[in-house]
Amino acid sequence: MSRAQICFEHESLEYAWNERAFAALTRLNRAYSVDVLRATFDHGKKKLQAAEYVGVVRLGAETFQILPKMYRSADKKAQTQEATRNLLHMLAYANDLQIREHALAPLLKQNADWFEILTRLFATHLQAEWQRGAQRNYQRVEDELPLLKGKWRIGEQLRHPLQQHRFFVAYDEFTSDNALNRVFRFVVERLWHLTRDAHNRQRLGELRQWLDEVTLVSTLSVDDAPPTLITRLNERFAPLLNLARLFLAQRSLQLAARDVETFAFVLDMNALFEGFLVNFIRRHRDEILPQFPNADLLAQTRGATTYLATHHEKNVFQLKPDLAVRVENSFPLLVDTKYKTLDLNKNNFGASQSDFYQMYAYSQRYHCPHIVLLYPQTADMLEVVNQKFKVAGTQETIRVATVDVRGDLGRREARNELAKELKKIFEEE
Repeated sequence: MSRAQICFEHESLEYAWNERAFAALTRLNRAYSVDVLRATFDHGKKKLQAAEYVGVVRLGAETFQILPKMYRSADKKAQTQEATRNLLHMLAYANDLQIREHALAPLLKQNADWFEILTRLFATHLQAEWQRGAQRNYQRVEDELPLLKGKWRIGEQLRHPLQQHRFFVAYDEFTSDNALNRVFRFVVERLWHLTRDAHNRQRLGELRQWLDEVTLVSTLSVDDAPPTLITRLNERFAPLLNLARLFLAQRSLQLAARDVETFAFVLDMNALFEGFLVNFIRRHRDEILPQFPNADLLAQTRGATTYLATHHEKNVFQLKPDLAVRVENSFPLLVDTKYKTLDLNKNNFGASQSDFYQMYAYSQRYHCPHIVLLYPQTADMLEVVNQKFKVAGTQETIRVATVDVRGDLGRREARNELAKELKKIFEEE
């Protein structure tokens, strides 16, 4: 498995792309409706320019790994493994995945890109669960058989009088060929074609044999794999379905069905940063928000949606703070995340005016006295930011703070340190 070329968000790297690579990159960018990587010229040199998406992009024999800007430093090599590890743990929080450190260690030592690491986690976990017992349930089957089995479909039989030697029947079969396993079968097949890691290909090959009785559908989207496939009887497969949905959400997966040389597994860091922090706060609420022991923590204010205005008696401009703390009918705290880099040398530390207007709208419509804006602490920031702004003419405050998520989130000590950091931010009025 060849080493991936590394760059950070918004960085560029030299790559002598040709017309074929340019066409492949165009297909990828069209699939995602954004420029995941952009082919550019800089002083006569051909380069690739990264945007705000992180992950893995494959163009022919070349693989490019894009890492978050908050890890950017002079020692790129030292930061690569740390960034890769933490990206996986952030994904685990944001998407309710299971990440086992003993499974990560050997792949990180090989400097595998995180698409191959996620593929290994998926294959290993699915093997373990399948060995415990495949998910089976009763599926209604309608068939033509030479003997009676189950319910005789007499109406169908009368419509085919010449087939007297065959019975049209319907019966329930206890089978593994169900909707959940068809999701796993589809993802296994796609990953088997895409992986360039010999151990991953071997594991996925074994899974292809184990899942042979499950129907392989030709296409499958994330909408075909809803969370409702998980029930009380099969909840042990929930982390696997979440990981499968993560793969299916990659729009280039359908491209890969016919072109395994062009592929991307990328994520929007804005959404990942938000999803990680919101779920981290909710999971560690006792340590982070002890002052609100009985409060509801509402992600995207689900269940308490409000709007900025009305037009012709219709609500318009929906307001959705990333996390709302609700105590009975009041909102003492709202939290919003912004995956942007602050600058200590600029007025207001580089926080945008539009962000403050947005927070002001939140404070007015939710009657919230305390709003916190969380930004990432980056490797090149020498100091943390934790500043309070008082809204003119009111008692309301907007706090701007940076939070450092670059610690080794696989270690309990690092998670405890992050919880303490957030607790301090939310305590200060």
